[in-house]
Amino acid sequence: MKKFCLALVLTALLCALLPAALAAGGEGQVSFYDEAAGRYLEPVRTDLVALTLDGEPLEPQGAPALVQYLGQDGRTLVPVRTVAEALGATVVWVPENRQVLLLRGEQTIVLTLGSASAAVDGVTLDLPGGVPAGVVKWEGKESTMVPLRFVSEQLGAQVEWDNDTFTAHIATVQDPEPDPDPAPTPIPTPTPPVSLEDQGFVTNIIIDRKSQSVSIYTDHLPEYRVTDFGDRVVVDLLGTVLASGNPELITLPVESNLISTVRYSQHGGDLDYGYPHTVRVVLDLKEGVSYQRNISVTAGSGGVRLTASGEPAPELPEEPDQPGFTPTIPLDPDKLTIVVDPGHGGARPGAVYPNAEGVDIIERDLTLAISLKLRDRLLEAGYNVVMTRETDIDVDLYERAEIANAVNADLFVSVHCNASGTVPTYQGIYTYYFPDSKRGEKLARTIQPPLCALTGAIDRGVSKANFVVLRETEMCAVLVETGFMSNVEELTRLCDPEYQEKVAWGIAEGVIQYLNDPYVEPEEPQESRESPEPQEEVFSEEPE
Repeated sequence: MKKFCLALVLTALLCALLPAALAAGGEGQVSFYDEAAGRYLEPVRTDLVALTLDGEPLEPQGAPALVQYLGQDGRTLVPVRTVAEALGATVVWVPENRQVLLLRGEQTIVLTLGSASAAVDGVTLDLPGGVPAGVVKWEGKESTMVPLRFVSEQLGAQVEWDNDTFTAHIATVQDPEPDPDPAPTPIPTPTPPVSLEDQGFVTNIIIDRKSQSVSIYTDHLPEYRVTDFGDRVVVDLLGTVLASGNPELITLPVESNLISTVRYSQHGGDLDYGYPHTVRVVLDLKEGVSYQRNISVTAGSGGVRLTASGEPAPELPEEPDQPGFTPTIPLDPDKLTIVVDPGHGGARPGAVYPNAEGVDIIERDLTLAISLKLRDRLLEAGYNVVMTRETDIDVDLYERAEIANAVNADLFVSVHCNASGTVPTYQGIYTYYFPDSKRGEKLARTIQPPLCALTGAIDRGVSKANFVVLRETEMCAVLVETGFMSNVEELTRLCDPEYQEKVAWGIAEGVIQYLNDPYVEPEEPQESRESPEPQEEVFSEEPE
């Protein structure tokens, strides 16, 4: 009898010591939020999941871990903060984009609610089973839920499933002891980009004389790029085909004091967007009209609309006796001179996007901060440096080129930040040069590698562009797009003074390498620089 009682006591103690998480999860009723419909679905009963982390119970706050079933398949979802913070990540909620950011060291994971894919350090990955991150309502409380296995493994943990107890065991992976004589790590072979499929049709292009607008109608939510060529604006509808099937260039007359003509044509894959087809629409602007001053762009599920407003800029009187630009610091004739151009300024703010806290960040402030750091680095290296602006003032595009020409500069470097109005996950650095400028291309290709290496940013390569500051400058010139403000994690880095320092040092390193190259191709004469036709390679939006 004593032995029997002792056995009962030991059994009771053993059960009490077992973690609560090892008990079967059971069932519960939950409502899933439908992102597309913008409402909660009817409550459903689903299986609940117990969690452990390195053998210890992990108790979620708010909703419990649970299974979302799609057909016969199910995936475990957990409250985002429960697993991410337990694995050392910071969680940032971006309400404007319905995105959850997980930040840990240099790693960034972006989960968009309702999307079956996620971005990990700028690379898009499909979520297992197509089960997205989302919001659920449990016992009247709302919780943001993320796929357990995907998030855990991306943060360096492993997940083991115990079907008997319906428990997910999360185990952090300990770093092995370093090999005293490690073998060299092989360099992976780059994977060529996967060609994308076309998205749909451009069904019509209509000019409304009364509203001074050009409407480009599509049968889908379009992905598009806008580029400012100064005297014309180019809109590329990516992955689209003209429903009319007309292969010819179409020119439409416009009754407007701002736009002279509208042209459009069908392109294949020649514009290097990765799609089989692209429709290009070109708005030819009248004298004194600019994209920055007079054209606005809106987009929706049915297409893109460009609206012209305001008046052409008045012609400025000629001032033949006006003295040329004089630098605030005298230039040493024995030193090379570099003009640093912080993009935008004053009434030209550039791109404006909210950071992770919802505070609007303005491009003109970022470009000035980076450019001042670039100036200091180049001065330390022994060069003359002339700034087109050192404060928040408005400097015309042509005036920027005139400043560089007036001081007979050896190099011109314009600093900008990029933005994509349609792809918030896009990140990376581009460097642009004027078409047919051999020296410009060489400088761009010399700046890009150290800049990307020092910052760790995605290398988007170099490209040609007919920007005013590249076309009107008489010396070797480049324009650096330092990152996408439309991407929250890249915007966070661009706001960091230490990261700005890395950007400045990367650009400076490329400039110094270029100037110390014993052989540089002679530049083409300025007279031979003709503006390219619209079909020239273009990617990002015009920075001014």
